[in-house]
Amino acid sequence: MDTHRHLELRPWGGFFVAALSFAAYALCATPAPYFLDSAELAAATFGLGVAHPPGEVTALLWGKFFDLLPLGNVAFRAAIAQGIAGALAALLVYSLSLDVADWLDPEERLDAITRVLVAAAIAVMFAFAPGVVIVCNRAEVYALQTALSLAALWLALRAARGRDARPALVAAVLIGLGVANHSLLAGLVGLGAVLAALPLLAEKRGRLIALALLAFLAGMAIHAYLPLRAAALFGAADHGANNLVWGDARTPGGLWWVVSAHTFTVKQAVVQGQSTPGDLPFLPMEELGEVFALLAPAGLYFLLRRRRSRWAGLALLVAAVGSMVAALIGGLAPANPDIRGYLGPAFALVAVFSGAAIVFGLTLFRLARLRPLLAALLLASALSRFPNPNQYPGLRNSTAGDAATGQMLAHLPSRAALLTNHFETAFLVGYQRLVEARRPDVAWAHLAFAGGPGYAERVALAEPDLAPSLQAYREGDLSLDMLRALDAHRPVRIEPDIALPQALRKQLVPAGELWAPSLAGEATLDPLATWMLAEAKSDPQTRGYLGWRSYIDAVWACDKQAPDRVHLRFAELESLMPSDARFKELKARCAQ
Repeated sequence: MDTHRHLELRPWGGFFVAALSFAAYALCATPAPYFLDSAELAAATFGLGVAHPPGEVTALLWGKFFDLLPLGNVAFRAAIAQGIAGALAALLVYSLSLDVADWLDPEERLDAITRVLVAAAIAVMFAFAPGVVIVCNRAEVYALQTALSLAALWLALRAARGRDARPALVAAVLIGLGVANHSLLAGLVGLGAVLAALPLLAEKRGRLIALALLAFLAGMAIHAYLPLRAAALFGAADHGANNLVWGDARTPGGLWWVVSAHTFTVKQAVVQGQSTPGDLPFLPMEELGEVFALLAPAGLYFLLRRRRSRWAGLALLVAAVGSMVAALIGGLAPANPDIRGYLGPAFALVAVFSGAAIVFGLTLFRLARLRPLLAALLLASALSRFPNPNQYPGLRNSTAGDAATGQMLAHLPSRAALLTNHFETAFLVGYQRLVEARRPDVAWAHLAFAGGPGYAERVALAEPDLAPSLQAYREGDLSLDMLRALDAHRPVRIEPDIALPQALRKQLVPAGELWAPSLAGEATLDPLATWMLAEAKSDPQTRGYLGWRSYIDAVWACDKQAPDRVHLRFAELESLMPSDARFKELKARCAQ
């Protein structure tokens, strides 16, 4: 083999993979604040807030760099930040695949072009997987975490192979940064990197172990952002009311509440009750294709069988299993795109194992001249999976959340008091108020945050009018009289939810798409726009959010015996989720 040509081709293949992956993610990027945690993370990146536990510090600071670039709006820039991370993850899959080819074919029976084509095909197959695309085209943390975990693993393997401690120390820093980004995923996948570096650690012993620990702590030091930023926001003129600040990280106890992901652990029983662990083996097939995924066990076997690649194969396996265990702990629900994010490193390494099987098979193929052709066909098959920007998981036209929230804010009376409860509504409202500076006259409190440390105190300082109602809600003593007292000088508007006691909500009256403690004489409820319903048909997250809003409003309208409102909401639900069991039950109850 021509070694010069071999080395020259590899960077070009890597450039092709990274550029193509980023192009796909950029074309599919959301042009507006999106659902789930995306609007929150985009707003927290813009305002340098404190995102939901465990704080997502690394993702916020990574995204802030891109937020400074003149590239569309803030939500799009935050999506681009994850797109860059996703492209880096694809590049690392390409590099790991080339390493696997080197381990399995030390005699260099495959020429340079064949190796590069196979590695590129494996990386592109991973990059275009739907579950990978959906965490690379919106504000999130998973694409960055996949890139951090794969980089740490690749560097640890390099360090052990070259008996060079420097890459291992960089890997330790990256694991520390990952813990500040998504602690569960970083810790479990990071075990693979630690295992990969063990031969080197055993050889260098105490000194290297101490240096690696210091490097890890250096990466972890980014957590200092949380108390420092919390102190700055709490001390600001508005006490951080217009920013997204979870918890109160100014004290050791408050910092632990954030980094320990307390909000996740308290709902773990509910999350696990909705999970389906038995779906785990089938998810790589959905993402990578049945044939490609089924090759993975054979590729892993070939890696573990050879002495030259056995330890590295074991490290890759431990990392992949760590990703899968994280998904199981996170609550394996296949419809949840965040779970696909948990599985990002696993999907990457399953692709690498599949590539190992393909490389091994090609070394046995006797017609050497046809090997590049077969590799080229494999790459062409992978390229055919290029995502459609206009079809989920492509999000180029996903604007329903932004439009629905903007409409809600626009219809509020002057100096209204807005009380919300659904987390996606809070994130979208928070984005529009902080980033777009919409409706600064409105006093806003999110009732579902009322029990969190520091929230009620901050809102009470920033919006004293809301303090009595928020305190009463925390104590389960919110009454109609209290809401009417607030309504006397700030028109109260309440988002329907399942937490407000039925006795109280029966006393409220419809006020546009929200509810109020007294008759407001406002316009009747407008139905969802036809284009929003059309977007919901193709996007499950849009469908879930709009469907929930219509459903819970229909529940309130049914309890209130408001037939016109019930009829309108039922019509929307027939379009959004006609087969939903809760909707059918509500129809039956309302008909009685």
